[in-house]
Amino acid sequence: MKKLTFPLMMLASIVFVGGCSSSSGGEMESSGGEREIHYLSNRTANQGQPRIVMPIMEQFQQDNPDVSLDLETIEQSDLVQRIQLLTASNALPDMFVYESAQLDDLISGDYIVNIEEALGEAGLLDNVRPAALDLMRQLSDTGEMYAVPMELNIEGFWYNKEIFQSLGLEEPQTWDELMAISDVLLENEIQPFALAGQDRWPITRFINAYAVRYYGVDAMQRVADGDLSITDEGFIKAAKTVQEMSERGYFGQGVNAMDYDAATASFLTGQSAMYYMGSWALGEMNDENQNHIGGPENIGFFNVPVVEGGVGTLEDYMMNAGIVTVFSKAGFDEPTREWFTYLYTHYADRAMSEHGMVSGLATSIEPNDDDPLTKLVLDELEQAESSALWFEATFNARKQELAETNAQQLIEGSLTPEQFMSALDE
Repeated sequence: MKKLTFPLMMLASIVFVGGCSSSSGGEMESSGGEREIHYLSNRTANQGQPRIVMPIMEQFQQDNPDVSLDLETIEQSDLVQRIQLLTASNALPDMFVYESAQLDDLISGDYIVNIEEALGEAGLLDNVRPAALDLMRQLSDTGEMYAVPMELNIEGFWYNKEIFQSLGLEEPQTWDELMAISDVLLENEIQPFALAGQDRWPITRFINAYAVRYYGVDAMQRVADGDLSITDEGFIKAAKTVQEMSERGYFGQGVNAMDYDAATASFLTGQSAMYYMGSWALGEMNDENQNHIGGPENIGFFNVPVVEGGVGTLEDYMMNAGIVTVFSKAGFDEPTREWFTYLYTHYADRAMSEHGMVSGLATSIEPNDDDPLTKLVLDELEQAESSALWFEATFNARKQELAETNAQQLIEGSLTPEQFMSALDE
């Protein structure tokens, strides 16, 4: 078995981890039983994915009373280091969440289950949405799926229908049309885009959106493979276009001081007409205490427009699986296999029916009539033929930090597009 290598200081700190069932200060929740499946998550039993997983375990226990799920909660900021420590001490949890862009070390070390094979053996592979399967395969050097996308988010432009209709604007199909629409909005004293520049990654999402439309959905993977250079023409054009959008005032004043909550509020109070964001923002859009632009019925969505000379199409979608779930090979015994099959037979339906949550697994459950945005997301997913990684998905931590920090300087004008991309290349 191939071993991972970690800094000596990190290895020395393993003694404080205390094994795979130690709480290490996190919240532990168990339902009893002889086979305890250790489940490490960044959410508590009443949040996120565990609020769906734990009730499914209760159903599973009706026929399998000797199996239980031991939930341990950890801060997301501590997740990667904790898993690295547990990997080095061969004490991985049986089932755990992880950053989707950090899977390759676990895969190359043969520490985690090939989910594509496991779902195939369980007769569930056909339940995976094609776009989700494509996305997860891209996140593995092997080209196979090693994690379950328990949530699946599309990314693109959300817009205020009332503003568009009042100005006679239609959903743009090309980036040039997007720029023209923005000019019309400015002429009518409406800020075109809400952008959380303080959080930095929303800026690189714009750069990535243009680059993917120029080179296609595999743009960033081709950079990682050495088939494209980050300093090639299409990436320079992407950075130059986003810088120009900032110079024209499309993002408003003080954009680098605006955080996620402020940007969301800008869109949901009608101060800006468009918002590039993932479908994880549906919670805020559906919240009547936050949405003051006529409710979710007044929000539309359009996919990233195509660019002149580019090969990307409107059938290609920017997607993000966020925090994914993986299973350790060491803990994948027969009871865990049975639980795995049961969980992913029921998860998608329960996620949709009880929480309106879209996962990477198909469901026959329709969203509630009062949830038009979830219906919209599902319709878009049905049209998706392939998916694209986000800009930093294949970057190491240092390169990600550099990209996001320099993105702020790019839209401020203190870095040229060539300088921005050259720094990443170096």
